Amino acid sequence: MLNNNLTQHGAPLPTIYLFRTVLSRPIRYCLRLTFWDNTKNVFRSRKLTDLGTDPGQHLHYPNDTCFHLNPDLVHKIAQFCGRDLETELEHLLWPFVDPGVQRKMEHFFPRCTHASFLPPGTKLISLTGLKAHSFDKRRIHFLRFGSTDQGRVFKIPPRLEAKLLNRSRDELEQYFLGEESRLKEHELKSYLYASLNLQKHFTESFARSVPQALPPEKIDEFFLKEICLLNDNRNFWQDRSDYDRLPEYLIRYIILFFDSRFPRRNSRFQQAQDFINKHRHFTWSKGNSHVSKDEFATIFEESVETLGKADKQEITRLYRQKAKSIHPDTGGDQEAFIRLTEAYEALLRQKGDV
Repeated sequence: MLNNNLTQHGAPLPTIYLFRTVLSRPIRYCLRLTFWDNTKNVFRSRKLTDLGTDPGQHLHYPNDTCFHLNPDLVHKIAQFCGRDLETELEHLLWPFVDPGVQRKMEHFFPRCTHASFLPPGTKLISLTGLKAHSFDKRRIHFLRFGSTDQGRVFKIPPRLEAKLLNRSRDELEQYFLGEESRLKEHELKSYLYASLNLQKHFTESFARSVPQALPPEKIDEFFLKEICLLNDNRNFWQDRSDYDRLPEYLIRYIILFFDSRFPRRNSRFQQAQDFINKHRHFTWSKGNSHVSKDEFATIFEESVETLGKADKQEITRLYRQKAKSIHPDTGGDQEAFIRLTEAYEALLRQKGDV
């Protein structure tokens, strides 16, 4: 069994972390402390010292090959924590070191401490008595593997799950804030879709892997529902007391969600997906059909006579029936699905319906 951040006597060591403002600009930084509150049996956090808008002002350069911390800052933090934390401070402020000095020191300066290997099945202990929250596990799963399909999210490696235990909620949210800064703009909406497990609200087989094909108004509705549930979850927030207003961390997620969009997919595949789910106006691409009547019959598995007599409604019914059986998300072939869509387009165009 493993319990990270604990002494050999079982008492948790206070840990420091870098805090940055979430919504206000310019960004301000401070050092905060995570500690174990025996009276409430929760991890709490408190501010240690303000670093202003530029933590780099607390770094000094005796020459152009190295840096050291402001001695007053090191002494102040040591007094707060009861031990020397200069090494931890150096790692926290490394991103603010002059780039030229960074290049000269990077081969000698370990920018992070590597987590020791934890074999699968390792049991992790949390002082709160709670396992890592599913929202945290889903977030870290996407950040490491980049997938909206999180069927194996509860089997994440122990070394990743260990990052989620025995920290204050504020320290965890600051950790995710830093990790999320590496996401690309087109990944943000998928990240929140996966993290809040919005797929559980849909029965479509492709809800895990192709969320952009789902009705957007429904995704928005369920997103807000899950945000509200998370806001009211007292086990999640630990030492929070004000539940009458959204925390800035959740406000930020709302802004990111509605200001971003899902990544684009193959245009024809997306057209067919949109049509099947009827959540936006379907517009066929222009172009001439090179599909013969016999090919129509083969693709739709219907006779030439049947297709010749079929009206728009009947052709649409046949298309949707066939699409369900060959859809890529149900194990079908994508090329066959695209070919079916092209044939459907051509049939409607021949009948003058598009």
